[in-house]
This record gives sequence, C-alpha cells and structure tokens, in this order.
Amino acid sequence: MPDASKLSPTDSTLPRRLDGVTLVVTERVRPSQVAAYEAWARDLHALQRLQPGFIGLHVLRDASGPMPEYVTLVRFASPDALAAWRASAEYARALKQLPHFTAGEVDYRESVGLEAWFDRPARAPAPALWKNVLVGVVGVYPLILLFSALFTPFTKDWPWYLAILSTVVPSTIFLNWPVLPLLSRWLRRWLYPAPGQGQ
Repeated sequence: MPDASKLSPTDSTLPRRLDGVTLVVTERVRPSQVAAYEAWARDLHALQRLQPGFIGLHVLRDASGPMPEYVTLVRFASPDALAAWRASAEYARALKQLPHFTAGEVDYRESVGLEAWFDRPARAPAPALWKNVLVGVVGVYPLILLFSALFTPFTKDWPWYLAILSTVVPSTIFLNWPVLPLLSRWLRRWLYPAPGQGQ
C-alpha cells in the first residue's frame, strides 16, 4: 500500500468543473533526500493552492522499491490555468531545486477528466481493462445508490430522464474527486503489481 502519511494526499476542495485538467508528475527520490524532498514538496503545494484555477492535489508514495516513487496529481480547472502555473516564476524556481532530490528523469503527463486516475506510474504497465472496469463499478455503484436514496423523495414526480440525471451529476462529481483518487491509492499494488506477480 502506498504511504501518503508525510505529504497531504488530497486538498479538501471538490472540483468546480468536470472539464478540468490534471498534471500527473512521477518522481523517483534518492533515499538520502526523502525528508528534504518532502519539505520542498509541501512548500510547492502551498504555492499551488494560491494559484487561480487550482482545484486540488493528491499524492501517492510507494516506498517498496530501492528508490521511493512519488506520483502527484495536481488538478486545475482548465488547461489555461495549468499552463499559467507551469509558466510562473514560482514554479520555475522550484524546479531548479528538484534535481537535488530525484534520481533519473521526472515524468510529466497531462490528463483530462477521469483518465488521470487510471494513468499508470512511470515504468509500470497499464492495468488490465477488467481491473479498470471493476474499480469504476466499485466506485460508482455505491454513489448511485446513495444519491438515488437521497433524491428520490424530491424527484419522484419528475420525468424519468431528469430523475436519473439528478443522480448521475453528483455521482460523477464524487467519483472524479475523491472516490477514484482514494480507490487508486488503496488498490495501487493490485492495479500495478510488481514484475513477476502477474495481473
């Protein structure tokens, strides 16, 4: 199970839009630099929270290998908001310090919508399709049950398609954040087994 105890795994803010963009950053940190890297990351996350369009972030930490691996997902409301952050002087100054902590190249990906939560870590094969489907079902089914129970007293006289929509919208929002981030953290070893462990 990845450990996210030292870095705040999520921001408390729920996404305000469903068409946001997520920057997925994968870093392998030298063991001797873990404490310094985590202090640097906390300062960077504090700066990100001040940026216009910032929605939230999620950190996965896998210390099972010889080099601890950190996967950070930073979500912004739009590609323009993310581009503004990546072009900022604060981000440029922070990146100058990063090579002191990391081993090898840092992997950057931009993902839209839900795809970030199924984006594989660097050097790991993609999960089997049936695993992605199963995680999605495990995430969305309880949400549909919950919101159906909550909204049915208010929507029982609505047209059926509007009643379903009232359940779909909040289910999609909560699936996107925080349900899938939490599931991806809890099930990461199962989604991305170590070589030789099979699928």
